[in-house]
Parts: sequence; structure tokens; C-alpha cells
Amino acid sequence: MSVVTTMAMYTVGVSALTTRVSYPLYAAVPAPAFVAYHRRYNRQILPVIIVPAAICFLGCLSLPFLRPAAVPVWVALLIAAGGLIALLATVTAAVPAHLRLQRDGFATDAYARLRFADRIRTAACVGSAALLVWSMVLAFVPR
Repeated sequence: MSVVTTMAMYTVGVSALTTRVSYPLYAAVPAPAFVAYHRRYNRQILPVIIVPAAICFLGCLSLPFLRPAAVPVWVALLIAAGGLIALLATVTAAVPAHLRLQRDGFATDAYARLRFADRIRTAACVGSAALLVWSMVLAFVPR
């Protein structure tokens, strides 16, 4: 559980940086340079964004099955729901938007879809991370 909590906190930080810095910069890249910029961005994100996020999302999904006894089932289910929502927002909206941006260049509608998916993913990650921290307190702090 501590690994999932750590990855969730890390993912929240990366999500905040992406929301506030990385994605807004997309709109500032000159159109002729956008595809090259996006390809370079995508080559860099596997170890710092994709792998930790996958660990977080899948770890959240596994929590109802692997939760410590002190963590209520409903809390584990909410954490899992956050992981599922984040995963679905990524796979169904963010990834297709990224693929389109990389293939066709900057497009307002693909960018808007990416930003929408990012807001959903970030909110889900924040919710799961907060519940995971609370679960760590329930599971490991003596009362």
C-alpha cells in the first residue's frame, strides 16, 4: 500500500505540473514546430509519467482485493474508482488526443479534448491520493 500511495502522490505532482505548465505550453509552440516538439515530449515521458501513472492506476484498482483490514471496503472502492476513472480518461481521451496532435499538429479540438481528459484524470488522482494517505493513517498509525 505504501508503494501505491507514493506513486499516487508522485502522479498528483506530475499531473499538476502537466496541467499548469506542460499542456499550456502546447498552445505556445509555433505550428510548424509542433509535431517535432510533441514527438520529443512523447519520447521523454515513459519513465517519468507513464510508468509511475500505470503503477498508481493499477495499484488503486487492486486495493479492494489487497487492502489492510483497517481500511474500510468503501474507502478501497473509492480509491479503485479514482484509479479506474484516471485510467479511462487517459486511454479513451488523452491518448487519442495526443496521437492526433502528434500526427496532424496542433488542433484546437484535440487540444481541448486533451485538457478535458487531463482535468478528469487529475481530479481522480487527487481524490485517490488523499484517500490513500488517509488509509495509510488508518492502517499504520496506532490508535
